[in-house]
Amino acid sequence: MDPIIHNFDPFLLRLGDGFGIRWYSLPYMLGMLFTWLSLRGAARQGRIRNLTEEDSENFVLIAILAALVGARFFHVFVFEFDRYGFDPAAWIAVWRGGLAFHGGLLGIVLAVAWFARTRGIGIYRLTDRIAVPVALALALGRIANFINAEMYGTPWEGPFCVDYSQNEYMAFPPEGCRHPTQLYESAKNFGLAGVLLLVRERFRPRPGVLTWSFIGAYGWIRFGLMYIREERTVVLDLTLSQVFSGLMGLLGLVMLIFVLSRDPVADPPERDRGGQKGKGRPRPSRKKR
Repeated sequence: MDPIIHNFDPFLLRLGDGFGIRWYSLPYMLGMLFTWLSLRGAARQGRIRNLTEEDSENFVLIAILAALVGARFFHVFVFEFDRYGFDPAAWIAVWRGGLAFHGGLLGIVLAVAWFARTRGIGIYRLTDRIAVPVALALALGRIANFINAEMYGTPWEGPFCVDYSQNEYMAFPPEGCRHPTQLYESAKNFGLAGVLLLVRERFRPRPGVLTWSFIGAYGWIRFGLMYIREERTVVLDLTLSQVFSGLMGLLGLVMLIFVLSRDPVADPPERDRGGQKGKGRPRPSRKKR
C-alpha cells in the first residue's frame, strides 16, 4: 500500500502571511458548542440540580478560557520551556500552535470546581455531563493535529503510513514514513465518547463513575500510544506525556474504585431563583416546662 503524502495547509482560511483561521481552531469552537448543547439539555430536563440554561452558557465561556490558559501554560513551562525561554511575547502566541492536553484538562477541572461551588451544583454531575462532549472535541482536535503535521509518530513502513518529506508547510519535515498517531488518538477519543454516552444514557451510573472512567481510560490508552509517537524521553525511557498520562490513568483507576466503594455523593441543596439555598424543614419547637 502506498504511503499517504502529507501536504495539508494548516490554515482553513489565510488572511495574511502566517495569519488566518487554522484548522486547529475548529475543535475548540465545536467543543464549546457540544458542551453547551449537552449542558443546556441537562438543564431543560432537570438532570443537574441548580443548573440553568444561563449557567450553561457562562460555564462554556469560563471553561474554554481556563482550558486555553492551562494548555498553553503546560506547553510552554512544562514541556518546552527550553525552546521558549524568557520571551513573554512567545508565551502567549497561541496562534502559532502549542497547547498541551494535560494542562487544558487541569484548567477545565479548576473551572468546574470553582463554577460548581459558586452555583451550588454537584461537581460530579457537571464533569459527568461534559465527559462526552470533551471526548468528541479531543477526537476532532487530533484530526487537526494531523492536518497541522504535528505530534507525528515514529518511523513505520506499514499500511497507512504518512510521508511528510514533501510537506511545503513544515520547516523541518521528518524523513521516512511515520505512524499516523494523531488519527489513532482520534479514533480512541471517538470510541471513548461513544462508550461514555452509552453508559450515561442506558445505565445512569452514580456520580463520578463517568468522570473517572474517562480520565482513567484516556490516560492508560494514551500511555500505550506514546510508544509510537516521536517524542524525547525524560525518565525510565518514558516521555513526559507518558509520565503524565500514566499518573492520569492511575488516578482514574484509584478514584473509580473509591467512588464505587462509597455511598453516592449527595447533591447540594436546591436554590431558589434568587440563588439562595432552599430552606430545610423547620425543627419542631420545644415547649419549656
